Amino acid sequence: MSDLQAVARTVYDACIPNHQKLYTSNELLAHIPKRDPQILLETVNELLGRGYLKTLKQGDTFVYRFVTKEAVDRTRALTSDEALVFQHIESSAREGIWTKTLKTRTNLHPTVLTRCLKTLEHQRYIKAIKSVKYPTRKIYMLADLTPTIEVTGGPWFTDAELDADFINALLVAVERFVASRSFPKQKPGNNLGTIIPFEAGYTGYPTLSDITQWVKNSNLTEVDLSEADIKALLDVLIFDGKLERVIGGTAFKAIRKIEGAVKQGFTEAPCGRCPVFDLCHEDGPINAANCVYFEKWLAEI
Repeated sequence: MSDLQAVARTVYDACIPNHQKLYTSNELLAHIPKRDPQILLETVNELLGRGYLKTLKQGDTFVYRFVTKEAVDRTRALTSDEALVFQHIESSAREGIWTKTLKTRTNLHPTVLTRCLKTLEHQRYIKAIKSVKYPTRKIYMLADLTPTIEVTGGPWFTDAELDADFINALLVAVERFVASRSFPKQKPGNNLGTIIPFEAGYTGYPTLSDITQWVKNSNLTEVDLSEADIKALLDVLIFDGKLERVIGGTAFKAIRKIEGAVKQGFTEAPCGRCPVFDLCHEDGPINAANCVYFEKWLAEI
């Protein structure tokens, strides 16, 4: 193995574990002896020639993406047309590429292009994705890549459509959680209709981190929501006048207490929800004279 091949192997082994990442020249230089630009150029050409590295353009800058050995072996079996289509899809990275753009860049007949796409998709080289920005377009990207948030719309979209039910359910849950931490607990029946706030200087209001952790632990959703996602929900609740920022903007407090289900006199009294109601009569084993639930209820009001 030559010195150049040894350097190329070192760079490849260091970067391939994170092969979805797009590397800049400066990042690759960190793995080059003495950070020599000439050795970097020779190493890049070596890896490009063997198919283990791809050059992409990001804005005005060229970046590099490493290719796994398995992917290199698989692409060698492609026809020239399939390889051409694959190359253009690969260059689109996580943004994906529209079929109309593919047709223009490859200059292939529509029938040939369609056949290539079907073959590549069937063999799991590529996958079709839906774009939030362009829902009517058919877009393709490499099968092992994850689309950017700009394409998918993030956790609030399902199949490129805004999931309003999902968002509303989370808004209600988050508001209830914050409200449960915003006011002191009161004994049932005491100060009915009165909202008693915490004393000035109270610091136990939930922070963004607290709320995010609660959502993760509550099994409300299987979607992995980040702090940025939860912050977006909190911003909506603040805009709607349901929450406010406190403690220098680091925590959140409910504007008003959220009450439970509507109550009425009969269900508030023990008799309205007594499990042995049918056994209760004047001379029976359960009666108003010796009911322990009545005593407890009367003591609380």
